[in-house]
Amino acid sequence: KLANNVLVAPMAGVTDRPFRKLCKTLGAGYAVSEMVTSRPDLWGSVKTSRRSDHAGEGGPIAVQIAGTDAAMMADAAIYNIERGAQIIDINMGCPAKKVCNVAAGSALLQNEKLVAQILDAVVAAVGCGADAVPVTLKIRTGWNRDQRNALAIARIAQAAGVSMLTIHGRTRADLYHGQAEYDTIAEVKAAIRIPVVANGD
Repeated sequence: KLANNVLVAPMAGVTDRPFRKLCKTLGAGYAVSEMVTSRPDLWGSVKTSRRSDHAGEGGPIAVQIAGTDAAMMADAAIYNIERGAQIIDINMGCPAKKVCNVAAGSALLQNEKLVAQILDAVVAAVGCGADAVPVTLKIRTGWNRDQRNALAIARIAQAAGVSMLTIHGRTRADLYHGQAEYDTIAEVKAAIRIPVVANGD
């Protein structure tokens, strides 16, 4: 249950713990962490240790994970739950070149089969029933304007058991230019049953 529908999107280098606490103090019902890598060899790094620290943070504690390997993403979900995460958000929307160059973030939208594998693995890893940790997904409308597949990804997410979908209303190629495609977000919302969050602008 969220206090309201004012949500703070995950932003690398921005939504650290003090920022999230400030946003929640000022009325946000939900704030997602900066993305945490799924690579276990980096979990001991200063950056990841800070991003995995939720001391003094009010709930719900939502942690975004990023990666390309289904098993590693499932392990990353468990790792963060053990450190206080109450919601696991999966990053398939980041447009940054260094993220997309390793086929992560919004680059995953080009591989619907892998999207399904990652979502299935993470949802299965966090359990089912009353004790299950909700899994959410952040996407863009597609890789570029000729490859808009938000609706297909949304259906995959719903089938996998994802609890909520956030759509940044731009393609990866659009980066942060132009206006968000609220018509695309509305089309997705009309086609699926799970909550849909509009992001962008």
